[in-house]
Amino acid sequence: MNSNKTEKGTASPLFSALVLGCLFIMTLVPSVTFAQSNELRFEERVQSPSPKGALLRSLVMPGWGHNYVDSNNWTRGKIHLAADVIMILSYVGLNNRVNTLEGNLVTQANARAGINLSGQSRQVELAVSKFNSIEEYNDYQLRSRNWDKLIPQNSQTSWSWDSAQDRYDFQNTRERISTASNQLPALLTLMVANRVLSGINAFTRARNMQVIPQASISYLNEFGEPGLTARVVVGF
Repeated sequence: MNSNKTEKGTASPLFSALVLGCLFIMTLVPSVTFAQSNELRFEERVQSPSPKGALLRSLVMPGWGHNYVDSNNWTRGKIHLAADVIMILSYVGLNNRVNTLEGNLVTQANARAGINLSGQSRQVELAVSKFNSIEEYNDYQLRSRNWDKLIPQNSQTSWSWDSAQDRYDFQNTRERISTASNQLPALLTLMVANRVLSGINAFTRARNMQVIPQASISYLNEFGEPGLTARVVVGF
């Protein structure tokens, strides 16, 4: 009986020592706070702008993506937006100018040469700008043996300029139309390029704001008590 009591008495302190030892070791083992990391990752993902969203917004309207990424600092976006507005206004202005000049061209030919260019082929328009009359034009083509370029003479195709100066004014109008028309595709190209550059820059800014994998080690746990704690933030 005495021996049994002795064994029971010695077992209790040994068990307590083992428990205390395990608890001490557990305070030294790194505890990775995955739950907190995942919660932090979720919150930052919700708050961080989407790179794809920034790109699509800038393709629709340059500068919109920059404002979406950071509405307090989107100077670069304002530059892209201002450039786009200027190019759109320039395109509309040039297009209206072309339409106005084309109307003037028809009016000049009708008033000064007696021919209505509406519905006429480009061959007839070129001939009107280079020759004083249809007779002069056809005579030149016959002497040059360009029989396939002859224009049938009738009331719809006949013309005769009042003076050489009127014809020069007509040529000048055509050149202005050609110059303005050639600028329209260039403006469209610049508008597309501006949107692409704005989209790439906004995409890059949004991507840089995404959560970057981080790891930190602290000798105090989340309760401020001594203990080695590792914090890992990993994006998936």
